[in-house]
Amino acid sequence: MLQINTKAEFDQIIEKIDSLVKQYENNVLHYNQYQFYLANGDRISFEMLPQYIGHLLGIRLDYLRSTNLFKNQDSYSLLKEFLDNAYSVYQNVQAGHLSYKSIFSDYLEEKLETFENILYYLSPDDIEFVCKYDKSRTFQLGLETDYPCDYFFAKKSKNNDIYLLGLIRQTNAYAPMTSMIFHNDELQSSKLKKLFTNQILTFVNSMSITNPITNFRNTSHMNLPLKLEKVNKLNNYSRYGTGISIDISSEYQFAINGNIIKENKMKSYKIMCQQLAKAIGNHEIFSLEQVDDTIVEQLDEEMIQLIQTHNNELCKGESNTSAQTTYTDLLEQYKALASQVNILKQQLDQSQLQISTYFEQIQELQKENESYKTFQQQIFDVVESQKIK
Repeated sequence: MLQINTKAEFDQIIEKIDSLVKQYENNVLHYNQYQFYLANGDRISFEMLPQYIGHLLGIRLDYLRSTNLFKNQDSYSLLKEFLDNAYSVYQNVQAGHLSYKSIFSDYLEEKLETFENILYYLSPDDIEFVCKYDKSRTFQLGLETDYPCDYFFAKKSKNNDIYLLGLIRQTNAYAPMTSMIFHNDELQSSKLKKLFTNQILTFVNSMSITNPITNFRNTSHMNLPLKLEKVNKLNNYSRYGTGISIDISSEYQFAINGNIIKENKMKSYKIMCQQLAKAIGNHEIFSLEQVDDTIVEQLDEEMIQLIQTHNNELCKGESNTSAQTTYTDLLEQYKALASQVNILKQQLDQSQLQISTYFEQIQELQKENESYKTFQQQIFDVVESQKIK
């Protein structure tokens, strides 16, 4: 628990917080926008926006707002104002108007230690594991693990300490809610076991980073050896506590889909080889146009070259021993001529459309001409009648 007994201790804390805030501001990586694709099929997006920093540093900004001692209300400006007026805060504490216990989290030192390790993520392997957290799973067990988080992202240090970043769902993304550290000792391991009792673990399969300031964009995927390593780690963590389960359903589906694709491709090759063998035996041209398009789309370049070689060999003869005019050449010529025919058909269709339009215009003109003739006859009749009078 946090204890501040002297001004020197308070100044040391303020200096550490101020240093971390400047580190955050001066590192362009804090503009990174993350998209994490989990092995359970979920997608998580978040960024380390300024309004989250004070809370992650263990400062109770809501309490500072309630004192009416600060002008700024938005979280980050309030944090900066608090740091700029640290001596005034100290004086108010000494006068009994404020208290360190109300200003700082009880776990301030742990949060400051964790802060540097949860700010940035550069690859899927940076995340040791992800916990899809649901407090209702442990509510009745009385384990004091009632966190309002939806996910915990875990990073592991070189000395095997675990850093956790807790995320809570918002309208369009997730917001960093809390942070914790679990040191590699028996007491801390016991706390970590309680936190993950009856929870679900998974891992980050791939991630994308977009930085609007540097225009940096990158997507990275975890390769198969690393995935297998992550699965083994999850199995170890699942034995870490009671009721911990693993969800990598999207990876299973990916593997199943991969096997289906492979099986379909093998079936396609079997059909193709049977048809090609028949054509070779009968000394016939084997045209890909007679094969179903779905099969042709799955053929490798080597298979297509083999078919072309067979067709080209059939074109060899006494007057064409080197096969200068190969089937492939003729096929390309045919395709070119077919393309020209299509163009001429399109032009013919356009011409016919224009002729149809002209014919309709002529019919309209003929109707108008008949109208003029009728009108002319009417005028002529009037004139004739006037002459008779």
